[in-house]
Amino acid sequence: MSRIVILGLGSGGFAASLAIRRTDPEASIIIIEKREYEMFSPCGMPFAIEGIVSLDKLKFSLPDDKKITKLLGHEAISISASEKYIDVNNLKTGEKLKVPFDSLIIGAGASPFIPPIKGVKEALGRGVFVLHDLESAQKIIEQAGKVKKAVVIGAGPIGLEIAVALRTKGLDVTVVEMLAYALPRALDKDMAKMVEHRVEEEGIKLIMNRSVSSINGLPVSSVNVGEEIIETDMVVLASGVRANIDIAKNAGIEVGKWGIRTNSRMETNIKGIYAVGDCIETVSLIDNRPTMMQLSSAAYRQGMVAGTNAALGYDTYEGALGTFVSLIGGLEVAATGFNEFFAKAAGFETISGKAQGKSKPEYYTGSKDITVKILIEAKTGRVLGGQAVGEGAAARVNVLSLAIRNSMNIYSLARTEMAYCPMLAENYDALNKAADFAVRKLEKSK
Repeated sequence: MSRIVILGLGSGGFAASLAIRRTDPEASIIIIEKREYEMFSPCGMPFAIEGIVSLDKLKFSLPDDKKITKLLGHEAISISASEKYIDVNNLKTGEKLKVPFDSLIIGAGASPFIPPIKGVKEALGRGVFVLHDLESAQKIIEQAGKVKKAVVIGAGPIGLEIAVALRTKGLDVTVVEMLAYALPRALDKDMAKMVEHRVEEEGIKLIMNRSVSSINGLPVSSVNVGEEIIETDMVVLASGVRANIDIAKNAGIEVGKWGIRTNSRMETNIKGIYAVGDCIETVSLIDNRPTMMQLSSAAYRQGMVAGTNAALGYDTYEGALGTFVSLIGGLEVAATGFNEFFAKAAGFETISGKAQGKSKPEYYTGSKDITVKILIEAKTGRVLGGQAVGEGAAARVNVLSLAIRNSMNIYSLARTEMAYCPMLAENYDALNKAADFAVRKLEKSK
């Protein structure tokens, strides 16, 4: 009977446990997790801050399984790759354990990035907050109930979701983003403008292309943004995360620019040791170059692959597209593949097609706007990326994700038959329309 240890119970670890059990019903599974509870949904935390769901609703557990040992409230200290055991510390009692393994799956996750801002470290917990677990979410909820003004640093999905949540709770909210527009990893500037407009309609002030240089006061009383001083009662850092790689690196496991290196079987350079989720470096499914893809959906698929292989089955993970969706101020925002910035950085010359449409015919009650943008390779017409903002954005981007995965060209995408019914969809879908526009541009360029 094989003994498989999972280090970290996030999306990747959870999926790995399911795949192990499916592949080898007799395998013994040991899970090491620092939390006292099993699992939670990180992506739901901004909506819990807003009050849409309770924090307790975000907790859930693995299915009952007598062959799974859960070491909750335990921290992995080091990995002995040669002798195949992990040194573990019981955080409650201080007891030291050695946990042996036949195969190991590392799902160590990532930690919030604390930007190098004057005064930030001193103010952590004294007006400056980072959202990374249910406990930190509870602290933000408590602080938001006491204060009137907030500054959010970072205009990525989490930053904007938190900003909307705090605004909904009645706070005056300012978002500061060091890059030129919101959601820069996913959207192009023209698409981001629609999101920014919606956020500003919520009464949130956006400051783009500028950085917070200083956080003042203990507790926090203001921040400096260039020459401007913004009074605030709390600051939420939403500046991204960094992969937790130290335990792997110290064990002799190879680490790349973005995280732990793995092959297509999610195996590291050490046989029998796998890695998944936010702590790893993966590859882009478009150009096969190393990249970072810290999304729950990617981690889940990686966990399925790692669990299958750790249990002596066979599966592969070919790469990631970064397919994501968010709901920001009631506005659906989704994207997949490259935007113009990342396409150019990868060496692609691109053409785009962009179209606005309706989620239903205009005459039908509840019809709402949707804008779709498709990015293609200028030489071949191959679909490289897509973005959508508005009602049904996720559905269109899911189609685009499939198109990219299957190396579809824009001619085939333009001919894709979309479902139509006046109560549910428009006859000439915005996706088809955007594809047709891209085809016309491609034909003119020849």
